Amino acid sequence: MGSQRSAVIMFLCFMGCGPKTVVRDRNSYEFEVNQYHKWITSQAAHIRSFVGSHCKCVGDKFESEECEKATDLVLTVEARAGWHRDMSLWNAGITTEEPSQVPPVIPALSCPIPTPPQTGRG
Repeated sequence: MGSQRSAVIMFLCFMGCGPKTVVRDRNSYEFEVNQYHKWITSQAAHIRSFVGSHCKCVGDKFESEECEKATDLVLTVEARAGWHRDMSLWNAGITTEEPSQVPPVIPALSCPIPTPPQTGRG
């Protein structure tokens, strides 16, 4: 019993000391990250179009809470989706260029919806 307990304790002590292990295939993970990025940015573009054509302003505010939420989503995705994709790929060791540790600033919510940023990144 004592030797079994010692073996279990030794096993538990060294569980986290193994070499770095990739759980997912590198190509599959990169494809998934890029596909999720494509889906969310594509949907944000559709939501932006909907907000622009269906949401009304009262001063610099939206008339409805739904339009505010939709605009907040669009602004967040446009500002940060590329950064999150790049950080995910870097954290997985797929890319070597480390993204900024500080995420991009999300523009303030205002009506009409601000123009999208021109980042040159997909």
